[in-house]
Amino acid sequence: MTKIKLIASDIDGTLFDSEHNYDVKRFNNYLDLLHQKDIKFAVASGNNRDHLEKIFQQSPNIDVFIAENGAQIYNQQETLYEKTLPNTLVNDMIQTFDKELELKALSLSGKKASYSNTAENQPLYHINNLVCVDDLTRVNDEIFKLNIQLQHEDLDTGVELLNEKYGSKIYAAVSGFGSIDIMSNNVNKSLGLQHLCQKLDLSLKNVMSFGDNTNDLEMLAESGISFAMKNAKPKILKTADHITKDDNDHDGVLNTLAEFFRL
Repeated sequence: MTKIKLIASDIDGTLFDSEHNYDVKRFNNYLDLLHQKDIKFAVASGNNRDHLEKIFQQSPNIDVFIAENGAQIYNQQETLYEKTLPNTLVNDMIQTFDKELELKALSLSGKKASYSNTAENQPLYHINNLVCVDDLTRVNDEIFKLNIQLQHEDLDTGVELLNEKYGSKIYAAVSGFGSIDIMSNNVNKSLGLQHLCQKLDLSLKNVMSFGDNTNDLEMLAESGISFAMKNAKPKILKTADHITKDDNDHDGVLNTLAEFFRL
């Protein structure tokens, strides 16, 4: 079996419990022990950089962050990779979404801030720097991702519609808080990991990954060893190599790391 040199974990529904908390002391201790074994730890999330830096202030030894579902990769010293959406495509999607989807909310995640017409119905826990504007097509920023919420819960159908209409240009996936993330084509957590592995002189076979939702699908399918959370969606449970013994509310990730690496 290929030696694991990098661990990549989703956050919501995975490393964090249902109240957005994690065992900081235990996690930081495990980071130190993993580093002693020459194993790095990456957070792989659909969240933006500002939010990730806020929620992980107490864990400065995390090695790298794969943000925006793989559209932005950075560590404490530098930005390692970025891929934004063309502004013309962003504006086209903004103008057509209302016609073809039953929108509840829409936001843009950019380098400078996040943008929406209103804060109403926005997942404000995940957006620390929301700027409300009258016209989203006039936003002057580089956009990593659009996030939409629908009036109904059939998000998979929405994803299929988006990928069918814009499939050669975008990648859409259900995110961890009841909405759909829309990134540039050739952006997902697995491709983000590939960019990171190239910089670290590793292979995806050297990666252990954890996830629970469909935006984790490619990462789990292509990592050397993958764990779906016990609470994961059925499609994720079928995709991963293993299923954690415990769910995200009972330290499923940390318990698995402790057992696998004998921490």
